[in-house]
Amino acid sequence: MYVELLSLLTAIGFGFSSILTRWGMRDSNPITGAMVGSLVQVVLLSALVAVNPPAELNLMGVAYFACSGLFASALGRLLNYTSIQRLGVSMSSTIIGSSPLFSTLFAAVFLAEEVTPSILVGTVLVVAGVAITSSMKGEAKSLLSTAILTPILAAAAYGVSSVFRKLGVNLIPHAPFGAMIGAATSLASFSIYLVATGQLGLFKLTPGSRKFFVSSGLVVTVAWLCMYSAFALGKVSVVSALIGTSPLFTLVLSLVFLRDTERLNMRTALGCLSIVAGAMVITLF
Repeated sequence: MYVELLSLLTAIGFGFSSILTRWGMRDSNPITGAMVGSLVQVVLLSALVAVNPPAELNLMGVAYFACSGLFASALGRLLNYTSIQRLGVSMSSTIIGSSPLFSTLFAAVFLAEEVTPSILVGTVLVVAGVAITSSMKGEAKSLLSTAILTPILAAAAYGVSSVFRKLGVNLIPHAPFGAMIGAATSLASFSIYLVATGQLGLFKLTPGSRKFFVSSGLVVTVAWLCMYSAFALGKVSVVSALIGTSPLFTLVLSLVFLRDTERLNMRTALGCLSIVAGAMVITLF
């Protein structure tokens, strides 16, 4: 049950982080939130590694952690925050909740984890959840025809990162170190991108957004420590599926904290429950 508990704590942390990010982007933007979050992670995790460094280093393990950070912390997080800005917390988080599907498929291909009939059932539930959530009428439908790709790509990026993360912890079973490498890769990627494209002006940290982005970074740091520890002890398919329940926590938190900006309806709730059900089927059967 220890792996399951760590995975669920990660899901709760990601759900709460989405709420904080949404508040921060009221007067800022996704890339600023992603960079601030990564910076907070690097500072906190570096302190933990300095106090308790890994017993030994493995260059391939470091490379795997860096790849995980590139896909999850950089690409996945940016797509995630962009999706939150365009679609809102509840819808984007629900669709990104399909990431366990990608994680399981990639784990089966690259880690030789067994694919069972339950995975096929879970796949149907996940795809159905995405379809239910993204099927809207009226003017919003034209927006979703393009915007819906953003959270789907984020889910795929998170799925790929899970495989690299598992490969990394197999070689260096040290959660703070792996999380630090991933966060540092993310921060470096964003910085290089902004400098190379001459878009440093996109970084917009306002007094109002600072407290929310920093708080989000703190929450994500704790969530990442739980996540890396879970991956070190459990299977990718199990851990990823339980982390995929984060949309459920996001939905509940949105009902409490984002009543003024989030439009929650029966379709969103059903889509969320379907994706979570798919994740649970993949995990438990």
